[in-house]
Amino acid sequence: MDAAWQDEEFLRHVFDETRVVRKPLTGIIAGYHVLPYILVGPEHEHPHRSVEVRGRIRVSPRLIVAPGRDGPTYGELFGDRELMDHRLVARMFSFRYASRVALESEELRIRRQERDTSGHLERVLDELTQREIVNTGVIESPDVRFYPVSIDRFIREILDQEFRE
Repeated sequence: MDAAWQDEEFLRHVFDETRVVRKPLTGIIAGYHVLPYILVGPEHEHPHRSVEVRGRIRVSPRLIVAPGRDGPTYGELFGDRELMDHRLVARMFSFRYASRVALESEELRIRRQERDTSGHLERVLDELTQREIVNTGVIESPDVRFYPVSIDRFIREILDQEFRE
């Protein structure tokens, strides 16, 4: 599996084929907070079964970096006077990563499921609806062994939405 982590084309495929089934309805909060997610995908050895990864992403407050009045301008710093905004806005994200498929902790839980991926996704969505949980994202990954790539896709979609507004 280490070789697959070096295969940029394969990792791009995992990224592109990841589907964010449900974004958190509460959105990103201004301060530091935790963003829960449930990721589901086929088990590599038994594609008719699925694997579920439940975890939490820690999100920093917005970081706004602006040059001081007496300091250099963005155009001077970056050599681009037309495209650079007067401020740079960012977020920091962190989440636990486990390379093995059998793990459970407060931060991350990985479990094999007997249902296929679509059946298990349906069960997860029903569970969230019944419990009225609106702050949890749901992600479908084409290859759960590379779930950090799918989590990256999830984060990027949320950031695209947040910084577009």
